Amino acid sequence: MKKQTLFLICLISFLLAGSSFYAATKYIDAMAAERLFAPVVKVAQGKEISPFEPITREDVVLVSEEIDEILPDSARDIESVLGKRSVQSIFEGEQLLMSKLTETQLLPDKGQARYEFPLTAIEPLTELRKGDHVKIWVKYKPLTELQGMPEPAQFRQTNDTAELLFESQLASVRDSNGIEIYTLKPSGLPSPDHMDAVFNGSREKPLQNGEKRYRDYRVQPTALPAFVGFNLTDQQYIILSEAMSYGMLQVGHIMVTKEQAS
Repeated sequence: MKKQTLFLICLISFLLAGSSFYAATKYIDAMAAERLFAPVVKVAQGKEISPFEPITREDVVLVSEEIDEILPDSARDIESVLGKRSVQSIFEGEQLLMSKLTETQLLPDKGQARYEFPLTAIEPLTELRKGDHVKIWVKYKPLTELQGMPEPAQFRQTNDTAELLFESQLASVRDSNGIEIYTLKPSGLPSPDHMDAVFNGSREKPLQNGEKRYRDYRVQPTALPAFVGFNLTDQQYIILSEAMSYGMLQVGHIMVTKEQAS
């Protein structure tokens, strides 16, 4: 056999052996990585999930994380969290724990009932969203209008301006047709679609994967809010009913810090 032929055979054998070794090494590395890493759902960069805010595809990201760093009960695929709500704030880079997600609609606790009030009786002091913890005040009418009225029986009047009644949680925000729109006080001028919705009610949109109506929550409602609901005890309802005779109810958002949410 000629030397050139032997050299060619040796070269081909060497290349085949090298290729096989490289492929085997890559396979072993992949298997090792598969054992050491796994997918987990985290809050996306620059995002924060507020309590009872519908989770959207923009909020989360699927990343490969070391097995030892993955918390028990962490979500492993994005579809399993879309449309759900968190019971507490989740911040950028945090894993989403399934035990802290819910699909419930802020049902009343024992001893409470859902009461809804028209916005003609309530003045939001801040932007409010379903699930927000709030303070409820009564802003008194002018003294000239209160003259002759008896002292409140269900709450104590300590000044002539405003009174903090109690803290609660915003359980619902609905339009005039009773459709949930999540947010109060949308900013900016209404679009033509928005104005059409004011007169014709909210329009259902074919959003999928549990994300239905999330844009109402995030951007601008498709209709103006008309009713707000709170889960109240009987006594709290009596207090609000009486307070309406003395002035306008005002509602403000209580900010929740990262430390409070932990």
